[in-house]
Amino acid sequence: MPRNTHRLGRLCLAIMAAMVTASAVAAAPGQYLTVGDPLEDELRLLDLFPRAELQGRLRLSHLGSRPLQLSEIQGNASPVADARPEVALSLARLERFLGRDPSSSFAASPQHPSTPRLFRRQAQDGQVAEASFGVEGTLLSRKEDAGSAVVSGSGLHGRFAVGFDRWLVYSHQVLGRFADGEQIANPIVTNTDIIVLTEETYLSCTAPSGRWGVSFGRGRWHWGPGQEGSLILSRTAAPITALEMRGSLEAFHLNGTVINATLHQAAGEQLAAHRFEWEPVDGLRLGGTEAVRYRGPGWQWVYAMGVLPYTVATRLLSQDEPDSINTLRNNLLTGIDVTWRIAPGTRVYGELAVDDLHAATSANPDKIAWQLGWEGTGMVRGHRLSWGGEVTRVWRYVYTSFFGRVHEAQGRPLGFPTGPDSRRARVRLVWDPSTDWQGMVRVTQTDRGENGLDEPYFPGTPRPDPSEFEGIAERSREVELGVRWWPAGGIDLGVRGAWRRIEDRDHVAGATADDWAAAVEVHLVR
Repeated sequence: MPRNTHRLGRLCLAIMAAMVTASAVAAAPGQYLTVGDPLEDELRLLDLFPRAELQGRLRLSHLGSRPLQLSEIQGNASPVADARPEVALSLARLERFLGRDPSSSFAASPQHPSTPRLFRRQAQDGQVAEASFGVEGTLLSRKEDAGSAVVSGSGLHGRFAVGFDRWLVYSHQVLGRFADGEQIANPIVTNTDIIVLTEETYLSCTAPSGRWGVSFGRGRWHWGPGQEGSLILSRTAAPITALEMRGSLEAFHLNGTVINATLHQAAGEQLAAHRFEWEPVDGLRLGGTEAVRYRGPGWQWVYAMGVLPYTVATRLLSQDEPDSINTLRNNLLTGIDVTWRIAPGTRVYGELAVDDLHAATSANPDKIAWQLGWEGTGMVRGHRLSWGGEVTRVWRYVYTSFFGRVHEAQGRPLGFPTGPDSRRARVRLVWDPSTDWQGMVRVTQTDRGENGLDEPYFPGTPRPDPSEFEGIAERSREVELGVRWWPAGGIDLGVRGAWRRIEDRDHVAGATADDWAAAVEVHLVR
């Protein structure tokens, strides 16, 4: 074995030994807030106001680079007693959740007691074991389906965590129905889609200071300011198994994240992505993201280390193996985003993503996606109203690749859920009469051309205008109403109804259809 390999092995062993033998932290390392959790919306609302109003109770370090670790959110001050009403409501919902994981610097709020887990055992040296069980899911009824169906992922949910020193082992297991479950595993009940599956399981190690952490497991990521979805890594994507490394320079308000994943093991399809998020002043966030899809028998370490720009990393690979240019071809996406609180209670944001920056000829079409949004909140007659709007445009051929490096996982875009050749505009209004109740109305219009993930542009063919929809664009308009009762951290019940009209359905001129849907959502967790 080469001497450098021996040295690398000894270095890795030394690092692992230092992690394990270091002094134990005051409490077990915190879990991550699951991407897509409703509490993320409460954090977004808190970020609409100056940080001083939180009085050090909560920290909002990198909301555009999720998931967030619970210990990153928890501050080191006592509960806020005199917050403005818009802030107090979100604080109450977060307090009763974060209070389940108290620490030496974050004591639970007596005003907003949390729902304890079914089982929790903690030793004085910080070792902890936890278990939580519940019934969670959605029953959906649609006109087109002529009946009701249990939505994929519904069933019995169990969450298990074991923490020691700086380490945390966490698993969220579901015994329930999953779409095409029979193709994934042998069903628990014959001729059904009922199986045991996990979409969130990881092993993580976190520094006592919280300034760096490493996590390896299955889950979702959301990079960018978008509320519904983002352009490069979105919470709407399928879960993937990845190694994440993150770090922060608190003095400079700078955070960085690197992930590496194998999306298709048999084909050797790999993903590498890195992002920085900087807050030069309170209320202004700047972010930059790069993601690369490439093929290889394993991770290419020039990508995996996440330090170099991926354009430079590609050139280094070509320099090392000049005869393997076809094998080393990749699909590179680069994005920048800005979030600006223009006044207390009001924020605007935008994101721009460019695909295939390595294209060397103007004969190939540009691949661009962009998103603009605004959101705000205020009190009206003692009730909190929050609102927002978002417009997202994804040009033709974005995420696609004629040499096989499609920016997808499990057939779904890693970025915005509508995929290429689409435009979506959405406005929302949320009414919070109290901490326990919430009402919502959403209006959405979606236009989709005929281009999809399976239709890339092939060099040499006629160059179309990628900013125009391909063929006949299908247009859908949807109005959605919802009511939610959320009296405690472990009780969340909701009812939603939606009406949708589709024009030029399935890209057939003149074809129209009306559809309605109703859903009952249940989350009972202990």
